[in-house]
Amino acid sequence: MSYSIEIEQQPRQPYVAVRTTVPMAEIGQHMGQVFGQLFGWLGMHQVTPIGPPWARYLAVGPDEVEFEVGVPVAAPVEASGPVIAGVRPATTVAKTLHVGPYETLEGAYTAVMEWLGANGKLVTGAMWEVYESDPDQEPDPAKWRTWVYFPI
Repeated sequence: MSYSIEIEQQPRQPYVAVRTTVPMAEIGQHMGQVFGQLFGWLGMHQVTPIGPPWARYLAVGPDEVEFEVGVPVAAPVEASGPVIAGVRPATTVAKTLHVGPYETLEGAYTAVMEWLGANGKLVTGAMWEVYESDPDQEPDPAKWRTWVYFPI
């Protein structure tokens, strides 16, 4: 797949999320569970997301990954239980769109990293993925749309 890299200014954005650390080999099975916790909390507290869900990778090691899954919200909210609330600061990002199954996202990450190196840009924070497609709504993984963001 060919990737086009875009530069974009992301505004300051309140969010709610659930954070966890899991073995790298088990990230896929845990991702669904953590999203389930988040959306259960949202429904119970009548908090409506204002955009698609995302996953942000805070620390990636050879054996474990710390990540959070979240959604943007209109204004800061009080969080409770496993849910945390925060505000992502305004930042400039390099981003690309991946169309296809999650297992092939590595190509999008490689494309952005190569572009950053070729253009003298440095990553300044944790990268994240925004999921435009809901696998429950679109069962064909070949049609899933995932944006990959790197703050620069």
